[in-house]
Amino acid sequence: MDNIFGLRTEKIYTILELNTAVRSLIRMEFPNYIWVCGEIQDLRDRGAINLNLVQKHPEFDELVAQVKAVIFENVKPQIVKRIKEADSAFELKKDIEVKLLCKVDLYAKTGSFSLTVVDIDPIYTLGKMAQSRQRIIEELRVKGYLERNKSIAMPQLPLRIDLITAVDSAAYHDFVDELKKSSYGFSLSVHDCYMQGKLVETSILAALEQCNQRLKEELDAIVISRGGGSTADLSCFDNKRIAEAIATSKFPIICALGHQINTTIADLVAHTSVKTPTKGAQFLVERVGAFVQELNNLEEEILEKAQDYLSDATKNLSAITVKIDALLPRYFKVHTNDLVTRESDMQNIVKSFLAAKRRGLVTDAELLGLHINKIFKDCRHAVHTLEEKVRILNPKNVLKRGYSVTLKEGKALKSIDNIKEGDIIKTLLYEGNVDSRVMGKTSEASCVRQEEHFRKE
Repeated sequence: MDNIFGLRTEKIYTILELNTAVRSLIRMEFPNYIWVCGEIQDLRDRGAINLNLVQKHPEFDELVAQVKAVIFENVKPQIVKRIKEADSAFELKKDIEVKLLCKVDLYAKTGSFSLTVVDIDPIYTLGKMAQSRQRIIEELRVKGYLERNKSIAMPQLPLRIDLITAVDSAAYHDFVDELKKSSYGFSLSVHDCYMQGKLVETSILAALEQCNQRLKEELDAIVISRGGGSTADLSCFDNKRIAEAIATSKFPIICALGHQINTTIADLVAHTSVKTPTKGAQFLVERVGAFVQELNNLEEEILEKAQDYLSDATKNLSAITVKIDALLPRYFKVHTNDLVTRESDMQNIVKSFLAAKRRGLVTDAELLGLHINKIFKDCRHAVHTLEEKVRILNPKNVLKRGYSVTLKEGKALKSIDNIKEGDIIKTLLYEGNVDSRVMGKTSEASCVRQEEHFRKE
């Protein structure tokens, strides 16, 4: 039978037959184990270790190809042993490059192409890790990040500390216990983070971001601390993003990662790097102690200078006192003579003043004797004139001529508007008083007519 392409077909394959045939071809092409290099992605350890090996573009970090691989449980101990024999410099995890000895195979039932891993070349991975580490260090150097955090001044009195570590770990307790032994007033805020495994990067970056949100007045330094471990355990601190976060922190950072030999990239970019958490705490305690000692030295220096100053001042006062004792007799002798002279001059001035005043008084007495009679005569005339005016203006003399004064409630009446009929009024005469009741009132015009009438009569 011919197909649509005009080709004659002789056999029809089932899926299993096809997959089995392909599997046979693969085994024919790769009859032996082969070395395969790639970067680990999507690693899952569930007894057997399943992972994806990927190849990326050398410049653009893009995926070029990938293949599934498996390390069966019976092979895994041998792989782990091979890694440990390489000083445990790494562990199988995402993003590291490995060189694996594999059997190429295809599972006929599912058609899944995969690699079965039987061995590993740790030297290859170590070389790739070293290359990656060196590349990161060079990138940080070009950006100026290796010295950036070191350029931040460490406070002389670093008492306010943020600690990034795993809470309740040995590193945490070693650090805290060392601070407590100092008896200094440290203020400690702790950020609980993963210190190994795949979550290290996320948790440490989050903690550093939180620390750097604080004000300069609230924090003196940040400490990143973990206990001892293998080179593989510390490899997460060769992370580029963690290194950049440390370098760009606005606070000085102390790395105390529990290593004795190797130096991580985090150590290179940190302000200060020490070998253990205890050393990190001791660094802070010693810095505070140095500041306290400097204060004590300044206190002693101030006291010493003060004593020297007082001693010199006492000597100067003693010398001045001797000079004063020597000069006082001569001083008082000179000024006593001067006072005697001034006293004599003052007596002469007072005598002259009193004599002049006495002569003035004699002259005034003579003038007063000449004019006293005229003065008394003028005074008597003035008094007589005043008496005459008083006599003329005396109300009694007015009443004597026939006038009277009318009062209401002790006050003189000047107008009929101030009284009404029935009011009691008092009339003052030259001789005696008259009390009257008002029977009626007469206007000013009527009074004028009556006055004219009386004059006519």
